[in-house]
Amino acid sequence: MMPVFNANQSRLDVEPLMLSYRHAFHAGNHADVLKHLVLLALLQQMRKKDKPFCCIDTHSGAGWYRLDDDQARKTGEANTGILPLWEAWRQHGCDNPLLRDYLELVAVSNPVDAGDAPVYYPGSPAIIQSQLRENDRAHLMELHTTEIDILRENMGRDGRVSIHHRDGFEGAVGLVPPEPKRGLLLMDPAYEDKRDYQQVVNSLLSVNRRWHTGVLVLWYPMLGKTRDRSEWLKSQLCQQLETHVVEWVVGEQAEDFGMHGSGMLVVNPPWQFDTVMADALQALRDMLKKV
Repeated sequence: MMPVFNANQSRLDVEPLMLSYRHAFHAGNHADVLKHLVLLALLQQMRKKDKPFCCIDTHSGAGWYRLDDDQARKTGEANTGILPLWEAWRQHGCDNPLLRDYLELVAVSNPVDAGDAPVYYPGSPAIIQSQLRENDRAHLMELHTTEIDILRENMGRDGRVSIHHRDGFEGAVGLVPPEPKRGLLLMDPAYEDKRDYQQVVNSLLSVNRRWHTGVLVLWYPMLGKTRDRSEWLKSQLCQQLETHVVEWVVGEQAEDFGMHGSGMLVVNPPWQFDTVMADALQALRDMLKKV
């Protein structure tokens, strides 16, 4: 079934800083590729056991995105991620199982005649939904007043999915431990407000205290030298929690603006997760050398 898109999705809203971020400008970029590969790997690991699981997404966005709309084309960021990867896959194939599963997930989200480039791109909520079984559950949170309406249109017809118009930092703590207790939490704020970094640390430590068996997954950007706080963020969490970090750098670090890479910090990583991701990232690099 093709995703639903609200007519308001292409409208630019003028809102306070905390509510200004629209992921449609960045959909399918290199950070999305890394984030969604890690998320899919963890969900596949969850599915290996018959026991049900719960997935919590704290900053869900719209759920689905169009790569041909005004917002995506304005930045062209998909050209740093899914689009060249798609081209390499169509021309040369892919031997890595995780990377192939991710690309096939994007493919089935598009018309059969998508050909050279996908039109629809699944955000984290759509990837989570694709992996849910009958007794699995998902909680999706979004605070942006326009994005929440689009999220409800795109995801609200699934009885396994609960949608919350709620601050993700507060909701992360308020919803754990979930039912079922087995599961994972994804946190990927915009980091537009510098206070987000401290809120991330406070929230994840609180979540871990309340739900010490949960797999907690944090996305973070790697920015210009004067703005980058990724090392501080990792130091605050890695010294207190059992973590594994996956990073993908796509260019040289600028002095100020620009994102040259991103990372995923995983608390309570499952067995062999490091090997799975190392193999997938090497395959990703090898594929992109071909285009």
